[in-house]
Amino acid sequence: MKATDLLKEHHQEVEELFERMSQADSDEIGALRDELVATLVSHTAIEEELFYPASREALGASPLILTSYEEHALVDVMLQKLLSTEPGDETFHARLGVLKELVQHHVEEEEKELFPQVESAMGAARLEELGSRLEARFGQVRESDVEALLARNVAKSMPAATAGRRARTAKPSARKAAAKRPPAKRASTQRAEPARGAQKGRRTAATGRKKTAATAPAKTGRDAPARKASRPAKTSRTGRKGGRASSASAR
Repeated sequence: MKATDLLKEHHQEVEELFERMSQADSDEIGALRDELVATLVSHTAIEEELFYPASREALGASPLILTSYEEHALVDVMLQKLLSTEPGDETFHARLGVLKELVQHHVEEEEKELFPQVESAMGAARLEELGSRLEARFGQVRESDVEALLARNVAKSMPAATAGRRARTAKPSARKAAAKRPPAKRASTQRAEPARGAQKGRRTAATGRKKTAATAPAKTGRDAPARKASRPAKTSRTGRKGGRASSASAR
């Protein structure tokens, strides 16, 4: 079977499951939901693993293929939300309706635009070989833990949102840490204060020395008479002159 024909069969099976779920009672809707999840997860897995890479090789870079990857990511998110909702919950059918619209839009784009281009580019033999690989892989995925695979797909498709939540969670802690640290300006002011104090101390010491020198003339006064007294020669000569004069008068 050609790859595109196999994928169209899957699309038809999913459409029938949606129809059965819309008419099912509460006893069987849970089992139908699980079957829908298993079919869709397995279908998107083989498209992303095998069909889209082969299509890109045949067509080159195609906006249709890139869009298909993004639509798969949205379908995965809605499938996970549907799995987390009880069938009796009032939001169950609302989520089921949104999922149905996403899938129908995706199917329409693939069958009307992408598949005809792939069939033209690959040829019948290549499509048959690819179809066999898709069918074998589909059975393997259906037998695996599709819910775990779905959870990994959702986590892989939204790494930016996860990082953003982590960053927002970390912000309050960062603000608290920043509040504990003293601001840079205050630190530089505190470092400058001892320098100004040292300068003030030096100025005070210099002023004190000046005042001490200015208020100590007594020491200078005592030194002056001592220096005058240390020159007795002039006085002695005068005395000798006076003595000679008196001796002359006496003779």
